[in-house]
Amino acid sequence: MTDSRDWAALDDGPAGLIADRLLAHDVADYLRFRSMCRTWRRCSADPRAHGGLDRRFHPRLWVLLQERLGRTNSRCFFNSSTGKFIQVDLPELRDHYLLAHTPEGLLVLLQHLPQLGNVRLLNPLTRHIIELPPLTTLLPQRKHHVLFHDNIRYFKAWGSGIAYDDSLVVLCFYSLSLLGVAKPGDECWTLVEFNNRLQTSPLMFAGRFYYFSVDGVMVLKTSPPGPPRIEEAARRHMAVSTSSSTSHLVDNAGELMMVHRVSSTEEGEPRWRYAMYRVDLGTKTLVRVNSFGGGRALFLGMDCSLSVPVGVFPSGSISSDTIYFRFGLEEWAEVEAYHLSDRSIEPAKFNLDGFMPQPHTLADCLSLSESHSFMISRNLQRKYYLYPFFMASSLTWSA
Repeated sequence: MTDSRDWAALDDGPAGLIADRLLAHDVADYLRFRSMCRTWRRCSADPRAHGGLDRRFHPRLWVLLQERLGRTNSRCFFNSSTGKFIQVDLPELRDHYLLAHTPEGLLVLLQHLPQLGNVRLLNPLTRHIIELPPLTTLLPQRKHHVLFHDNIRYFKAWGSGIAYDDSLVVLCFYSLSLLGVAKPGDECWTLVEFNNRLQTSPLMFAGRFYYFSVDGVMVLKTSPPGPPRIEEAARRHMAVSTSSSTSHLVDNAGELMMVHRVSSTEEGEPRWRYAMYRVDLGTKTLVRVNSFGGGRALFLGMDCSLSVPVGVFPSGSISSDTIYFRFGLEEWAEVEAYHLSDRSIEPAKFNLDGFMPQPHTLADCLSLSESHSFMISRNLQRKYYLYPFFMASSLTWSA
């Protein structure tokens, strides 16, 4: 007869070592471990006992999907390493607007009840909230009139995140030409002047804020000497336009890259031409490339992007070294795939019912990967939304 083992009786040594290794890999696994029994909770650090900027407890592998779920305050998160996804209930959304998702896995929130203006960072898994200065201290007095609920669309905060020194938060409202830095506990934001005349999506990469301008790839430097300032990170050598080109900075598995799109006309039809560049920070140059390095694809939108390993999805669902333009695009004619290897464009195709075959969003790939069915419906404005028939498992543990 095999003796049963009481795993809850593990002493602090083995249990603590397991907890440390889980935390080094993924905070979600760490929280599951802590939720199993009191003994394991006692031998592992409580995330809420540490500061909200402690990177050990950030859900850096979990990416917020833009598609909403059926319940008002629920959101779906995708693991960019394994391809799995989870549903998380976020009661904080009852009185906050969700403005963006940072590379650290945190959510940028703007309080709207009882008043509009307080900025917070929320860790969706540990539920730790970082209090930041009010938005009114970043907005110039002449722009305070935009602080109304109807103008919340202007407050997309993509490009925000935590600086490399783990003490400074960068807040970017690109459409308003606002860039600010602050530490938790500060009374006001420090405004940083920057030029955003081009259609481009900024990016926090390796703890630094980057964006593309008429001068090239620019970076926010926050280290002394001197105040926070914008400097050149890589020179521009291609033609740009404020109306007929867009540029998108991308984190491709730890490598900074840029997608440049230029509008053109071919056989009387408007089309986009694409170019992919690696940003060489050492030589301050943009290097044309035709691959993501093997085995990866890119989902891209006007505000944000996500590089994913092709291997975590079912065979044939998405192609390697391919850019899928979908996030944030309202015109279905613009939904297409660009293959880096031969620089060919695969336009969107609709079936006889007027629907585009899957996968055309990352949520579709998740539905294929996790065997969850999704229904496409149209509302009166003829925009498309995804509603899941079967929800992914909700997270119910406590930190």
